[in-house]
Amino acid sequence: MRRMAMFFIVILTLTTSTCFSQTIGRIFGKEEANTLFGSVLESVTMSQSQLSSIISQTQNYVMFKVSNGNVTILGDGRAVLYPTGASVGPTEVFNVVSKSKVIELLNLGTGSQLFIERRSQTLTITKDMNTLEEMQPCPPYCYN
Repeated sequence: MRRMAMFFIVILTLTTSTCFSQTIGRIFGKEEANTLFGSVLESVTMSQSQLSSIISQTQNYVMFKVSNGNVTILGDGRAVLYPTGASVGPTEVFNVVSKSKVIELLNLGTGSQLFIERRSQTLTITKDMNTLEEMQPCPPYCYN
C-alpha cells in the first residue's frame, strides 16, 4: 500500500510540473524579426557571460524591461535580478520569456555580445543573426 501511495505521489509531482510549465518565446532570424517587429528604438548591450550569470539566479522565467538606456531583469516571482538593489512596482510591465529560450539564444552563433532591444510594440533580444521574441507582458501574464 505504501509503495502504491509513493508511486502516485511521484506520478502526480511529475505530471504537475510538466503540465503547468509553459515555454514562452521564439527565435527568429534577425532580418525576419526586423520585418515582423519593426525597427529598434532603444538598445542596451550586455555580454553573454553577464546575462548567463544573471539568469542563473532563476529557475523558469526571465523578465526584461528597457527604459532610458537601462535594462531591468526579473526572475521567477518578479524577483529583481539586475541591477542589484533595484525595486519595481507591481504594475510595471515586463516582457516574460522562458529561461530555456534565453539559454537557447545564448548558445547560437559565436559572438559574445547581445542586445536587449525595445521596439514600438515589443521587446527583443538579439545575438549575432538571431532574435528572441514572442514574449508575454507581465502583468497580466505572470508566471511563478
